[in-house]
Amino acid sequence: MAAKSRSDIIGDVEDFVDRNGGNFADFFVGVTGAPKQMLFSQHKLKDKGDAWISRLAKDELDAHDVVEYFRSTRGAKSRKKEVVDTDLYVYAFKIKPHTRT
Repeated sequence: MAAKSRSDIIGDVEDFVDRNGGNFADFFVGVTGAPKQMLFSQHKLKDKGDAWISRLAKDELDAHDVVEYFRSTRGAKSRKKEVVDTDLYVYAFKIKPHTRT
């Protein structure tokens, strides 16, 4: 997966949210070094039926900036997290009763 710019990732996540209901408050956005492990182990998404996306950022600062944009500007759910150099992936998923935020 090729690294994407902040604006490309924001556009991809906005398109994803639009295709899956359009209400940013119903989505969680985060950063990680291992998106599938985070989504399926930590957040408890199911292999089938749960909407999610992940994108590789150019660096950890871009990844954290994207999450902050969605948290502060668009109203998505997220957690404050220290910047770690392995946090290169931005991920988002639609919150459901069985998922953990």
